[in-house]
Amino acid sequence: MRLALFVLLLAALPVRAQQTDVLFIGNSYTATNGLPNLFRQIALSLGDTVNTTMQAPGGYTLANHLFDPATQNAIASQQWDYVVLQEQSLRGALPTNETFSDIDATALNYDIQESSECAYPVFFMTWGYANGYNLTSWEYPELNTYAGMQQALRDNYTQFALENEGYVSPVGWAWKHVRDMHPDIELYQADESHPSVAGTYLAACVFYCTIFRQSCVGSSFTSTVDPTDAAILQAVASATVLDSVDTWNLNEIGSTDAEPTSQSSEVDGVITFHHFGQGQHWWTCSNGQTSTEAEPTFTAAWDGLYTYTHVYTDPCGHTDTYTGNFSSVYHGHRRT
Repeated sequence: MRLALFVLLLAALPVRAQQTDVLFIGNSYTATNGLPNLFRQIALSLGDTVNTTMQAPGGYTLANHLFDPATQNAIASQQWDYVVLQEQSLRGALPTNETFSDIDATALNYDIQESSECAYPVFFMTWGYANGYNLTSWEYPELNTYAGMQQALRDNYTQFALENEGYVSPVGWAWKHVRDMHPDIELYQADESHPSVAGTYLAACVFYCTIFRQSCVGSSFTSTVDPTDAAILQAVASATVLDSVDTWNLNEIGSTDAEPTSQSSEVDGVITFHHFGQGQHWWTCSNGQTSTEAEPTFTAAWDGLYTYTHVYTDPCGHTDTYTGNFSSVYHGHRRT
């Protein structure tokens, strides 16, 4: 009887949700009002456990982060589920063929994947300045208004996500909806750039809906935002994200690549393939050799063309197969 009672008591205990680890990389747009913490609190109120870390010095660009040891250390500090990438507020709206922000985003994502092979990059679409950016009116007239700047941000961040098999967190687009439908809710600070607490709360709601792909409506955590306004922001965030999941690339399923990163041959007739995946490897070669190593070595017994196949399953469970050839020529003789 006691054993049965003990089993029943165990069954009644609540099951702790799996922790989701999120690294935020950005600048003051991310740090102001503690966006990662607001996101964590919203998630907690809805039954989701989140661990967040932030690397967000003021004014930083993606290029700054790319060469910052502190950012690289944060990326390598643990296995992340999601890594948020936020470009500097103006650079995110400028043409990428001038800023090379798309290249910086891809380079950072490469570093992320090298450290956390299963991590998804999440691109933080920021908001336009309250009245656009007028200092470049002669060069970038499309940025003269809020609407034009917001559209440019949307276009660029969507491009980043598509090029890196990542998600868009459409904070800026939810921001636009609030401006259009609820102009009485002030999202900006006095500088018409940085977010008010309400603006940061909206961003946190959008991140919750993006990462968990479910509504944040009903969250009991409202920070210092008026509860009525918080309910509006929750609804706008949820609708913006969940009504357009394809637009924000939220149906993207991570892929993996079995193609070797490189190959080397220090001894004639002996070739080594290099693949840095942290998952499971299965190599076969037409010479009969097989390997489960990340860097297998094959020996060519005869001159000629050899075929090899690499089946790679990454730690997330994604599998890819690559087939290639290598040739061996050694004066037309058999190797011994």
